[in-house]
Amino acid sequence: MCFSMSADVIAGVALLPVAAVCLREVRTPRELPFASLPLIFALHQLTEALVWHGAGDYVSAGVQHAAAMVYVLVAFPLLPFLVPLAVLLLEPQGLRQRVAPFVVLGAVVAAYLLYAVLDGPLLVREEPHALVYDVDLTFGPMWAVLYIVAVIGPSVLSGYPSIVAFGLLNLVGLTVVAIVYVQAFASLWCVWAALTSSLIAVHMVLRRRLPDFHRLEGRALAPA
Repeated sequence: MCFSMSADVIAGVALLPVAAVCLREVRTPRELPFASLPLIFALHQLTEALVWHGAGDYVSAGVQHAAAMVYVLVAFPLLPFLVPLAVLLLEPQGLRQRVAPFVVLGAVVAAYLLYAVLDGPLLVREEPHALVYDVDLTFGPMWAVLYIVAVIGPSVLSGYPSIVAFGLLNLVGLTVVAIVYVQAFASLWCVWAALTSSLIAVHMVLRRRLPDFHRLEGRALAPA
């Protein structure tokens, strides 16, 4: 996250109640991946708090390196696959085909980024107000674009307005980060996504209004 170690801790702790609300609303396994995103973001920010130089007063260098690796594994391979999959599972039958290509794209992006992270080395630089994670990527800009498409596309195409809003806000965040501080792309976008997690909670609460045949069985709603 930008700013500082303490800001990471505050963001992570603040997201825990949001995560609890989302998980409490789950009524079917199809909802669990999407509802789990705020918890993942919360733990993600708390993990990054251990990476900051100041955390060296509390944990060993080995723990800091492990935390950096966990942070990058979530940001790089996990999210571009999990986010489109989570959206696809929420969509009703018959409408999932518009999201399915993004799941495939996300899987390809995730596979390459996983290889790049594990192939190493992973270097972390602390710059003013941000951490920069250096991973050796071939054709980095291309993979960055594919990452954005995989993560944002499904949300924008969702049939649920709250998920569309989540996607559009993250598109704004990704665009701003790419323009203003591209070196810290992973760190800054992840905190932006975390802060927009309130829309995930909104969606999960609104799902109470959906009829069981739609929410539990995944059948499409009849046209109004």
